[in-house]
Amino acid sequence: MFCFASCNRENEQIKVYRVVKAPLENSTEAAMPSGATASLPDNHPPVGGGASMPATAPQTTSNVPNPPNWQAQPLAQMRKASFLVKGENGAVADISFVTLGAAAGNVLDNVNRWLGQLKQPAVTEEKLKSMVQPLSTARGGVTVVDLSGEPENGDANKDGRIVGAIATDETGTAFFKMRGNAALVAAEKENFLKWVSAWRAVPTNTETSNTTMPAPPTNSDKPQIKWDAPDDWAPAAPSAMRYASFTVEKDGEKADISVVTFSGDGGSDVDNINRWRQQIGLPAIGAEVLTSLVAPVHAGEVHIHTVDMSGASARVLAAWTRQGGRAWFFKLNGPPVLVEQEKPKFVAFLQSIRF
Repeated sequence: MFCFASCNRENEQIKVYRVVKAPLENSTEAAMPSGATASLPDNHPPVGGGASMPATAPQTTSNVPNPPNWQAQPLAQMRKASFLVKGENGAVADISFVTLGAAAGNVLDNVNRWLGQLKQPAVTEEKLKSMVQPLSTARGGVTVVDLSGEPENGDANKDGRIVGAIATDETGTAFFKMRGNAALVAAEKENFLKWVSAWRAVPTNTETSNTTMPAPPTNSDKPQIKWDAPDDWAPAAPSAMRYASFTVEKDGEKADISVVTFSGDGGSDVDNINRWRQQIGLPAIGAEVLTSLVAPVHAGEVHIHTVDMSGASARVLAAWTRQGGRAWFFKLNGPPVLVEQEKPKFVAFLQSIRF
């Protein structure tokens, strides 16, 4: 079930909008050139694609044209659509659309990441429930949050407010985001919501088919890796983003184990660690403290880096290695007590890895 709500942190009043949304399985996925680094979500590692991308975003979505003051931008990195809006006195707002697989994180992860970008404290899952209102429709919905905070680098002309829309189901996550000058974002919010609604109604056609993500590789052309997984880790179907997935449940709690691989180096270690930290409400760290947080694990001759991060309601054990021109990421994510119980099994899982 998806919801579509606007959450203003200043008064925490709930405004619900009704939006028509096509199911994600009917939408196209973003092409992701090998080695690209993501701008949405920020600091997400690059995703190997191989499919071509158009030079700029499509100029119309469904029967509703993009607002004339939205200037189409080149589709760099992982963006499927990209626009710039200019206001008075140098005010600007950036608008983007990207789709990711199941490894993109849940609504709470991403809302807290956006709050972190605005230098606001993370919210708990319980708090999030009070900020958004589920809206059941025949075709599903999206979650829209309206967040205000401190502008990055103190530049209020370029930052200070985020309106973000998130649609998630078992196939992956779609992100729509407008970030910029607070007053300009407020003025463009109605246009943004109409654009989100219109985009979801666009059927796959020849214009958008060039941006379709390739299907997950077959077993014969998948990068080869082997491991020994614990018997009580239940395998889940892989997705466009995940090489493999597992779940483990105990005493009513559930944890997620993921294996993700990308061509190239997968981004810098500090960027990846800060992305994971933001997902559980922790502040970013600087590169100077990186070595004090990272611990090694060895799987034969394979050297693996690990980091253990605990937030208020979630804990993440993450590991990564780079082999044969690819980056491999392994992550155990869940309630702190359950993650602590599963930590020895996760370490043994890492030690069993062989290429």
